Amino acid sequence: MSSAVESAPKKGTMSVGRAWAVVVVVFLAGFCMPANMGQTMWLAPVIMQTFGFGENVLGILNGCFYILGALIAFPAASFVRKIGVRKSVCIALACGIVGNLIGALVIPMLSVPLLMVGRFIQGAGFGLMGVIGVVAITPWFPKERRGAPLGFWGMWVAVANSITPLVNTAVFGKTGSLESVWWLYFIVDIVVLIAFLIVYRDPSDPYIDKAEKSGEAKFSYKELFGNKVVWMLAALFFIEEGAFIASQGFLSAYIHSQMNASLVIASAFITGGALWGAIFSPISGKISDAIGSRYKILVFCMICAVLFGLIAFWVTDWRIYIIVVILNGITGGGVAAMLWASCSEVVPSHLISGATAALACSQSVGMFIGSTFFGGVVASLGYTMAGWVVLVPCFGIGLLIAAFGLRGKLR
Repeated sequence: MSSAVESAPKKGTMSVGRAWAVVVVVFLAGFCMPANMGQTMWLAPVIMQTFGFGENVLGILNGCFYILGALIAFPAASFVRKIGVRKSVCIALACGIVGNLIGALVIPMLSVPLLMVGRFIQGAGFGLMGVIGVVAITPWFPKERRGAPLGFWGMWVAVANSITPLVNTAVFGKTGSLESVWWLYFIVDIVVLIAFLIVYRDPSDPYIDKAEKSGEAKFSYKELFGNKVVWMLAALFFIEEGAFIASQGFLSAYIHSQMNASLVIASAFITGGALWGAIFSPISGKISDAIGSRYKILVFCMICAVLFGLIAFWVTDWRIYIIVVILNGITGGGVAAMLWASCSEVVPSHLISGATAALACSQSVGMFIGSTFFGGVVASLGYTMAGWVVLVPCFGIGLLIAAFGLRGKLR
């Protein structure tokens, strides 16, 4: 690794308060992306009934969200460095705003293809924020204190998944129209964009390597692609997120149909798991800072992921399903937090945008393949067998990568 990040007293905007203010507004911008993602996931039974299709088409509708995000991830690595964090976040939020507007206008037409277009555009914002988040936050903190802020950032998906199931269900229940959910997030994205523009400032004296600060180090795709640890992190994220998000897209349908629960109760279970995941994400980051090891926390979370895959679509007892909720949160919150934090530590600072691009791309590709493929497996084999033949093997492979592939390579 290149020269150590400077740790001299900071000047200009580099106060702790300003640093955490940046973390918060970047997090809110990130939150909007999975909030948009969940629109078709949490209202899956209503979507299928309204449009008249089954789980296989639902999987495609969920999956198309991630395609453009995957395609733009690597170009975004250099793109973000050229135009800066401020403009990049504005573009990501604009994708959400436009995608929500399209969805709200085409849902009354019952046009699945046009709804997919809106999902494509929303997904571009998701992919872009996946690259931006870590890049925006890391210059404000020294390496040894990044676990907590990046753990907080790691909640961007979990918090959205904890809040939006109940919000979407409540809005639909109150209005009786699906498009009202899209209008809601259209407004939310605009409000967050305004808040971001008011609060965000670029760091005046960032925590970056001396070589980058002096202009000696430049972003290089060749150098990035030669880093084997980045690719192992990306492979793990691809497998874990593909299986995890695929499962999330069908949890409400499973609880509603197989456990004879109302849509509100199903949303409450999903919210409980995601809320715990949101809480566990910064906790895992803080613990990893305290014990000086991302590796140990990552392996523990992947063991929990395997157990989650084993029982998520098998258990029908309400009391035991609480265990599913706990495992769901540890998987969703802890794994992402450790991977986002680790990707900023296995490369020099001038390659962090590339490392996050690798994770963002693998995350989006995994989510697309997982969501699309899992719907077909559920339609063919049923929920329980789908969990056993897809989720358990995927999480198992991810555990092997974490436990053996990354041993000695992460702190």
